[in-house]
Amino acid sequence: MIKKLTLGILLTEILLNFGCTNTETQSEEILEETVYTAFIINTHDWVKAEESIETLNRIIDLHEEYQMPVDIYLDDPVIQVYLEQAPDLLERLKTSPYVAVSYHLRPPYPYYWDYDWYGLSELDTEELAELLLDYEEHEIDLITGEPTDNPGGYELLKDLMGYPPYVATVMGNPEIAQVLAEIYKEKGALFTLTHSGTTEWDESEYGLWMRPESLEVKVYEYKQRKSGEEYLTEALAELGTDLPAFLNLKWHENNFYTSGTTWDSVYRDGEDNMLYPPYDLSQAMSDVKVKTSAQKEEQWTRYEELLIYVKEHPETFTTINAEDLKEMFEAE
Repeated sequence: MIKKLTLGILLTEILLNFGCTNTETQSEEILEETVYTAFIINTHDWVKAEESIETLNRIIDLHEEYQMPVDIYLDDPVIQVYLEQAPDLLERLKTSPYVAVSYHLRPPYPYYWDYDWYGLSELDTEELAELLLDYEEHEIDLITGEPTDNPGGYELLKDLMGYPPYVATVMGNPEIAQVLAEIYKEKGALFTLTHSGTTEWDESEYGLWMRPESLEVKVYEYKQRKSGEEYLTEALAELGTDLPAFLNLKWHENNFYTSGTTWDSVYRDGEDNMLYPPYDLSQAMSDVKVKTSAQKEEQWTRYEELLIYVKEHPETFTTINAEDLKEMFEAE
């Protein structure tokens, strides 16, 4: 049960903030004339857990070797897998001086984009707030799509890391997003993000700062082999000379070992339509291909080449993660 006082405070915040998408404008005086560059890893593979764990450890190895920050985003299903199978990895995520941990969502959460199989849009604000809080404090059942009685969600990740995950993703229906954002904000989140278009340094939405993004490069989408220098030279050409700029280099952990996403066939049909619970978890590998050894190593080569090129050009690039963003915003 949610404490009435806590829920009451939350509802008050929602009503005060609904419709307010911008907070005070942040001065740009703190920024330097540079390309702020973030290496961003989104994790979501709860099926091939061994590979997911191995990949994150190797990524952390590289960032510790080159002494460069990295953002790692976790969702509840992978948190539960790591907690059971790799508690040492969770401890490493917590203690590595180069890792900043954030939080994101995937199906079967009914507030993932337009994936509202639950009918959230039909709930009143109090019912919605209570349900979303239940989800963000408990493990999600991957078959029913509903919260269980076990600890999970944003709250569990906050407890495991010892700090509020810096970024928490809100998306889709604005009324639902507003309620969710207030829950994250009350728990300590500072940033949210967009999945389309650019985001300026001083933008905010639903009472949270937006993670700035002048250009995203989804490195895993490139089929043709390119060097790290080629990726970054093309990115710089697209960014132009208007500095400062924020360049976000993105991967999912499974991009290093599979083509296709393991959860996709469980929660969506072949035409990308939403499926309803109960979900058949045996479908998880239906549309997934495991990469060959050569394909895997090529992904690692391009990743390390990017690290090296950025490291060797400090006059152009300044690497940051969400913890650095927090310090930059608080410095003003």
